[in-house]
Parts: sequence; structure tokens; C-alpha cells
Amino acid sequence: MAKVENKAIFTLFFASGISGLVYEVIWFRILSRVIGVTTYATATTLAAFMAGLALGSYALGKLVDKRKDLLKIFALLQLLVAAVAITVPVFLKIVPDISRYIYQISNQNNTVAAIARASVAFITLLLPATIMGGTLPVLVSYLVKKKRVFGRNLSLLYGLNTLGATLGVVLTGFITIGIIGEWNSLLIGVLINCIVGIKAFSLYKKEAGDTEDNKITENNPCVSDTLISPYPERVQKAILISMLISGFTALSYEVIWTRQLILFLGPSIYAFSAMLAVFLMGVSLGSIYMAKFIDKLKMPLVVFGFLELLIGMLSILNLYVFPLLDYPYLNKLSPIILVFPITFIFGMIFTIASLCYTKSISKVGFSVGTLYSYNTIGNIGGSILTGFVFIGLLGSGRTIILLSVLNIILGLFLLWVEAGRKISFRLRYLSIIPAAIFLSFGFTSKDPVLEVIAKRISKRGSDYKIFYNRESTEGTVTSYMANNIKELWINGVGMTYLLTETKLIAHLPIMLAKDPKKFLVICFGMGTTVRSAALYDNLNITSVELVPKVYECFKYYHSDAEKILAKKNINFLTGDGRNFLILSPEKYDVITVDPSPPIYSAGAVNLYSKDFFILCKQHLTPNGIMCLFFPWRGDTSKDIFKTFYSVFPHTTIWSTIYPWGFFVIGSPSPINIDKAKIEQAFKDQKIIDDLSEYNKDCVSSSQLLKLLSWKEEDIKNITSGALVITDNFPYTEFPLQYNLLHKIQRALYQR
Repeated sequence: MAKVENKAIFTLFFASGISGLVYEVIWFRILSRVIGVTTYATATTLAAFMAGLALGSYALGKLVDKRKDLLKIFALLQLLVAAVAITVPVFLKIVPDISRYIYQISNQNNTVAAIARASVAFITLLLPATIMGGTLPVLVSYLVKKKRVFGRNLSLLYGLNTLGATLGVVLTGFITIGIIGEWNSLLIGVLINCIVGIKAFSLYKKEAGDTEDNKITENNPCVSDTLISPYPERVQKAILISMLISGFTALSYEVIWTRQLILFLGPSIYAFSAMLAVFLMGVSLGSIYMAKFIDKLKMPLVVFGFLELLIGMLSILNLYVFPLLDYPYLNKLSPIILVFPITFIFGMIFTIASLCYTKSISKVGFSVGTLYSYNTIGNIGGSILTGFVFIGLLGSGRTIILLSVLNIILGLFLLWVEAGRKISFRLRYLSIIPAAIFLSFGFTSKDPVLEVIAKRISKRGSDYKIFYNRESTEGTVTSYMANNIKELWINGVGMTYLLTETKLIAHLPIMLAKDPKKFLVICFGMGTTVRSAALYDNLNITSVELVPKVYECFKYYHSDAEKILAKKNINFLTGDGRNFLILSPEKYDVITVDPSPPIYSAGAVNLYSKDFFILCKQHLTPNGIMCLFFPWRGDTSKDIFKTFYSVFPHTTIWSTIYPWGFFVIGSPSPINIDKAKIEQAFKDQKIIDDLSEYNKDCVSSSQLLKLLSWKEEDIKNITSGALVITDNFPYTEFPLQYNLLHKIQRALYQR
């Protein structure tokens, strides 16, 4: 095979990595809408994707060693990925219908419905992920059998594919979705796979015509008999388990880093994309770096063990570094400082472990596929156990200590089983144990994330008190008071504080509605809206909150919290609000939504899209009222107005008391602003007392009516030229592209 063709293979696998992450990012976004944005839903999606990779690498690895048309197989896999990938969104569209049906026939059993939708999502993602998982063992087997060089080829293939994945994250997370939408971004991935598949097939045809090259390959027995691993079979089995444990720690660290770095990078899609890109970049460059040395290693198990020890010690040291990064500019470098060094080492480890485990050239595909599948199974276990159990039970700091212990024990084990080393060599590394214990001691009773949050609160003034500051599965919840102002933070991001506007989210739509009986609150927050709604007699209230621990903080904000929590007409639920509406058969007279700030935070667009507003409209009674509350954000606000108006033709927009935000009120029917009814409501002393709790700026009907900014007939004019936000075009989540290319987008996608 010509040298040019060898480079072509690496280029094709690099491009394949781009498409793989394009798909993963988009599929995850779609699934967040159909099965929810809870930690459990995210874990289901991740488990399905990685289970497919593990299954594909194992199954294809068993088959490829017996085949001679490996480029043809790779080409077919690429074309299959393209064909299946384009159908995934179509199949995912049926998930809400299946969930709703199962929910109804199971007497509204949330657990049964959750299992049903998770199962459908799992099966849908399993097939394309399985096909993707088979590509690595196919190409490794092909190149190694052709070039008879194992380590270098594997290092470059794995590294370049992961480098392509990094570019895929950057492409979707920073550029394409915000400009051309989700569906067109998916088509980019499909196009890449088609090009890769066609090019791979053309290389296969060219090679098939090179009869001289084929004769050399087929007639040389050394090609199939050359041994690779210097270790016996019992050690090779131990390496499989070692890679499972190493994979467990790798994804566990990623879960923790994703949570921790929100403090420094913020909750935007750019922050998540940057963190993931750095993670993948580290793995990629680590693997590529090893290409220079891998085939020269005499005792690779020693290197494997030493690298695991290094990961364990670096992870503990990062706990000391983390609080020091909480400064402007420096905090933006946190992924490079904390994440990159460790992921670089993880990238080195896969190639080394493969060298230790792969028996011979004739079994390259099976060996690499098996090792990759074990590593991926470990990834699944790490992400699930860390996300669901360890963070909530131990906190991120002590979880890192636990993971570090695993890495250190694994490293010592690998050094111990290396044959041909004296006992003194092995005992030398035991000195790392007291060093690790000494370094870990400082984090047995505190957590770096909570420490940073507490430090930030202390800077808000000397007069402060932290009521609640705990990590949970869904997020880190902080309730505190500083300078006599009580606030709620989630993952270090301010959600809300006590103000009259959150009371008006309840009072305003109730006053405009016609004899409301059922009231739905999406986003409980500090509970102010629910508390105000509870003042109205004969009103059945349902509250849906994504982070369960938020309910525990209710008592810190309101002295009558326990009394309200005990009310039989209020139902407090936890979960994703959008997913709740997908399942619920109920119709409501009032629905209020107060999305988590900022507007551009990852996932918040799910509560600002036309698709969500349509879902809300379907759950309103004919004369029902919907109230959306959000802060002013320039042209983005006009886009939200237009999106809301495109679903609710009867819309009015009301300003906050101080002009920094809006209440957008919509209904399927004309809204009657009955001044007499509003005046009557303000004769109720309970309502006046409630609205005057924090200030006297809205304690009369005249003050309330002054907040009306635009009536129904004004909306069309003020939203002229604005964009409609949809699930496919989530403009609010991508402010960078929005600000730079707003005029172009208006020209292309104006509705």
C-alpha cells in the first residue's frame, strides 16, 4: 500500500470522528426534550451511546480478523452510520407518544413511563452507536496487517479519530447549530460519513487491483503470526479488568469536572462544549504523542502502572489548585489546568494497554475491540455511579479522593504484576501511599466546590449567612442571605431572590383568568409564586421543579413554608417541566413558567421554543392563561415575544415594576383585561399584604395596570423582523452566533 493511501486512512478516520460527535451532540439535545433534562435522563442517553460503542467494538472485533476486505467493511459501516443517523430523530419523535400511552395505561405511573421512554431511547441510539463502535477494530486490523506495526498505527488512529471528535464538538457547540440549526448540522455529519464511505470504497477497489501487494500480504506467514504482547495470558486478563477500572475513573472525572467547572465557565452551551473539547483534545494528543514511543517500550506495564499513579496524584493535587483558580481570566483557563493533563495521560494509556493485551497481529481486531469494549463498559459505570450516587453521597471532593485511590491501587497492582522486576523495585512505589493519604487528609471534611461558593458569598459583605450549601445528583444548591437579601444559587449561578415580580407571576394571570381552578407552576425556585397562588381559595396547584433539593430550601425564605408544604391542594413534584407536560393528560387554567437564568444557559431554550409553547397551549383550557417571565435581553426578547405570539395570537406584554423584565401573557382566547375584576381583587387584604411584603410598588389596581406595555394589537409591530425560536433553531442558546450573524439569519430564516 502506497504511503499516500496510509495517510488517506488516517484522514478518513479523523473525518469519521467529526461526524460521530456531531451526531452525539445533536442526539443528546433531542433526547433532552423527549425524555427530560434530569441527570437520570442524561445518564440513560450516555449509557445507550456508550453501550453501543462497546457492543460494536466487541462484535466487529471478533469478525474482522477473518476478513481480507476490511476497507470495504469500513466503507459499508460509514454508509450505514449515515443511513441510520438520519433516521434517529424520526424514531425519537415517537418517544413522547409511547411515554404518554404507557403513562396512561399504567394509571399515571411515572416510573413505568420513565422506563418505557428510556428503553425506546436506548434501543434507538444503540444501533448507530454499535456501528460506530466497530470502526476502530476494523481499521486497526487493516493497517497493522498491512504495515506490521501495531503501536504507532493504533496510536495515530485512536488519536486522530478523537481529534476529529474534538472538532465535531467545536463545530456543533460553537458554530453550526446556532447558525443553520440542528437538522442541517445533522446533515453535515451524514455528508461526512457518505464522503468517507465512498472514498474508503474507492481505496478498497484500488487496492483490490494491486495484485502484487495482495500476493505479498497473503503469502507472508509472518504477517499473521507476529506476537505483540510480551505478557502471558493471565496478565492479559488482568489488563482487561484494569482498563475497565481506568475507564470507570475517566468518565467519573468527566462528570465531576462538568459539575465543578460551571463555577468558572458559567452554564452556557459554550462552557460545556469547551470543557468537552479540552477533555477530548487531551485524550487525542496523548494518544498521538505515544505514537513516537509505543513500539519501543520494553516493559509497557510499568509505564501503564506509573501513569495510573500519576493520574491519582494529579487528581488529589487538583483539589488544592481548584480554589486558587477563582479569579477573573484565570478561571477561564481552568479546563486546561485541571482537565488537560489528566486526559492527556488517559490518551496515552489506551495505546499502552492495547500493546500489553493484544496477542498477535492475527488477533488485532478482536484484541483491540475487546479492550475498547471493557474500557467503555467502565465509562458507563463511572458516569452512572458518580452522577447518581457518589456526588450526592460524598460530594465532588471526596469522590475525587475515592477515584484517586482507585487509580493509585490500580497503578501499584500493574507495577506489581510486571515480570522480571526485583521486589525492591516494586516496594519503592509503595511510598506513594502515605503521600496520597497526607494530601487527601485536607479534604475529608470539606469540598472545593462548596468552598468556592462560600468564599464568593463572603465577598458580598460581612453580614452574610449560608443556610444550605450541598451537592446533589441534580446540582449544587445554595441558599443564603447577604446584606439582608436572600438568594438561591444552583451550581454557583444565581437563580432568583425575594422580589414582588415573582409574586406577580401568580397574581397577574390569576386576575386575568376566568374563574381558574387548576394552576401549574414550572420552576419552583424560592417558592414565592406557589406561596402567592396558595392565597386563592379553591385553587389546585401543581409545582414542578427540576432540582429536588430546592424544596428543602423553601423554609429558609418563608416563615410559613411548612404550612404551605402541608396544604392538600398543592402537589409538589420533581422533574423536567417540559417532560411533565408531555406525560400529563391534565388541562390547566393557568400555567406559569419562570426559566432558570440566564436566557442563554444550556437547556433553558427548551422553555423558550415554539415547540414548548405549543405543548403548553395543548394543556390549557379554552380560556386558560399562560404567563412566561423572563429578563429583558435586547433583540432576543423580541424573538421570544414573536415566538410566543406565533402560538398565542392573543398576547399581552407586561413590564416588571422596574423595567428589567417582562411578563408575557397569552391565551387561546381573547384576553379580557377586566378592570373591575382587578379592582375587586385588590380589595382582598390577603393579596395586598402579599404584594406589599417587599415593597409598596404594586399594591393597587392602578399600579398593576400601568405595567401593561403592549396590547394584542401592538405585538405584531414590535416583533417585526424578529426570529421564531424553535427546537431546530435554538437561537437564545447561542448568543455568540446570534449577535454576529443576526442579520444573515433574519434574511435566511425570517418567518
